[in-house]
Amino acid sequence: MEERIEPSTYDVIVLGTGLPESVLAASIAACGKSVLHLDCTGFYGAHWTSLSFPQISSFASSSNGHLPCSEYFPHHQILSTRMPSAPDDSVESDGNSGFQQVHGLAQQQHPDGGSVADPGSFSPPNRSFGNGALAGPKLAFCAGPLIDSLLRLQAEHHVKFTAVESSYIWRDHVLAAVPASRAEIFQDRSLSLPDKRFLMRFFKLVTDYAESPNGTVAELSTSDLERPFVEILQRQNLPPHIRDIILYAIALADQDQDQEQASDARRVLRAKEGFATLALYLASGSRFPTAPGPFLYPMYGQGDLTQAFCRCAAVCGALQILRMQVSGFLIDKETKEYKGIETASGQHLYSGKLITSPSFCLRSVSSTSTEDRDNGEETAHHSFSESTSTTTDSANKVARCICITDQSLQPGVSTLLVIFPPRCLHIRTALVVRALQLGSRSEICPDGKYVVQLSTVCSNPTAGDEALQAAVDALFHSESRESQVTDTNSKPKLLWSLCYVQTMTTPWANWGDVGMCCMPDGTLDYRTMMAQTETVFHKLFPEQEFLPRVVVAANNVEDGEADEVDGVNSI
Repeated sequence: MEERIEPSTYDVIVLGTGLPESVLAASIAACGKSVLHLDCTGFYGAHWTSLSFPQISSFASSSNGHLPCSEYFPHHQILSTRMPSAPDDSVESDGNSGFQQVHGLAQQQHPDGGSVADPGSFSPPNRSFGNGALAGPKLAFCAGPLIDSLLRLQAEHHVKFTAVESSYIWRDHVLAAVPASRAEIFQDRSLSLPDKRFLMRFFKLVTDYAESPNGTVAELSTSDLERPFVEILQRQNLPPHIRDIILYAIALADQDQDQEQASDARRVLRAKEGFATLALYLASGSRFPTAPGPFLYPMYGQGDLTQAFCRCAAVCGALQILRMQVSGFLIDKETKEYKGIETASGQHLYSGKLITSPSFCLRSVSSTSTEDRDNGEETAHHSFSESTSTTTDSANKVARCICITDQSLQPGVSTLLVIFPPRCLHIRTALVVRALQLGSRSEICPDGKYVVQLSTVCSNPTAGDEALQAAVDALFHSESRESQVTDTNSKPKLLWSLCYVQTMTTPWANWGDVGMCCMPDGTLDYRTMMAQTETVFHKLFPEQEFLPRVVVAANNVEDGEADEVDGVNSI
């Protein structure tokens, strides 16, 4: 029998240990509120977790096509199926887990229809490998809100980072360097003199914009900032390949910005957003003198980020319990307002406010409630199969892929980022593909091996799969597939790969004092997640400061925990 949780009343109950939930738990606890933080699994991270490669390999070759429920996602079944040839609407999805389907990128088939790359003499990844992020690739800007939040909460000793050493853009079948500063523009030999002049002039405009008190400069009117960013670049007479560098490798546009193609206004990057990202890019490149670029990656995988915020919450007094099943929500019988939760053991826990992960969906109270006459309560049991508290955007899917190779994409570089702008691959896809290479410095894999995470935002699984496959063919040589490039001797060998498509859901949070957190989306950095998390916080606590600065006594930090790692302070 489970032990009872004491006390039984809190200011906030947080369900799930995903990154948004963990940030909220830390921020609310730092405000002096009492927080109960629960997760039904035995690990931190939820959708934002990192699985070990033995777990991923076991999943890909599983005969039943599901992750073992007791060890991974107790209420999330992730189907392992071959990519169907039928129309997209025939593809079944697990609407709650967000993972639509998973398949390998190679020809070798398993009995269940799943597949992984032909390993040849390569054995499946063992414990010498670290963790593979389910939501990768994700990077943090050095001057972005995620790093700022860690600093405000004094969490710099809970997580360490490695720097992304270089960024590249795929152009004319080769990797071209992306400059991280005006100094790098001068040093880049791949750029012609006219290209350097174009970039220097435009970077100067970005600097003037960032330093102006009201965000305007002589060359940009207020109306200009609301126009598509690509129009501003065209007006600056920037060559197409320079526009691609700015749009997709620096401003990090997720989708095609061609005005003839991007008919949906949601897909168009506005000039104001573009200039803000460029200013953040330049500021991040100079924030930490020992960091060679604007991006950081958490060592040991992004699952360590959630644990860092959970530790901050615990330091501020939050009570955290893993492996705690929740069977229902407590609803006031008359007002139908939220009052608390019911655990699987039957204990009632009360709070003024509730924060949930996207996994929790509330069914209709009238059809599933049970009444407690003594307390005037109804118990509404949450559902993991209905989507009444989330909405699915059919046009917003993220195709992701994890690969293991035997050498770096660039000699001598351990951690790097590659951007594939629209129509640069042999299939002329309009999708933007990103690839993040992680070497042994990130503690993800052993010496001599590299993990590459790829992703693309797509409207259907087939388009996403084709774009990822084209990017994989461009980067790697695989004996099990015919390469699109004749010269494969200099390309890294693809040893192992796994691909899956994730359907994004939008939180539905119109129920009183209940806030729902977001899933990991297709963006490269954490700004969207942090903005949505702040919105949930201010909905529940409009008078409180989000992420208040925490003062921790110096003797609480062990000696040596603030050492520099890979040239980047552990923030």
